[in-house]
Amino acid sequence: MEKNNVILVCFTFILLVLIFAMVISAPAYTGRVIDVNNLDDALNQVNELKDEYNLKSNTFPSFIARIFGNEVVNIEITRRNSSVENIDMKTVNGKIIKLNNITEPFTLKITTDEDTFDEVLNSDDQIRAFKKALDKRKIRYQSMRFRTTMKMGTVRTVLAIRSFFR
Repeated sequence: MEKNNVILVCFTFILLVLIFAMVISAPAYTGRVIDVNNLDDALNQVNELKDEYNLKSNTFPSFIARIFGNEVVNIEITRRNSSVENIDMKTVNGKIIKLNNITEPFTLKITTDEDTFDEVLNSDDQIRAFKKALDKRKIRYQSMRFRTTMKMGTVRTVLAIRSFFR
């Protein structure tokens, strides 16, 4: 085997071991990420929810901040009456630093409907409910840049691996 191929194989193996170690050692966050039960309440309390999320974000597994750390996200929620709500946010180091009126191009677009949004909010384990909705394609995402695509692929892989250890 050529020297470059050996290096590539070794690098890939080390990367996989590191990801596996990160998944095993990261505590599984369970519980409510934000304490609100429906879309209307969320829209009426958006700044308070931002603060609540930012306070709790330190208790989330560390890989979440690395993956969702620096994104400009557009969330599009189709209501039961077919109207559409848009929530835009900018994150830095896993914390939401700005909501709406964002002039930068989006790096991630998330779409869902009001029923799914409310279902996740009403769950006692919102992260697990979010993952189930992703798996069922009730929540969809579109990465707007290659780096975000890679990070989202990592998220799906990590969540899948973690589900084996629960």
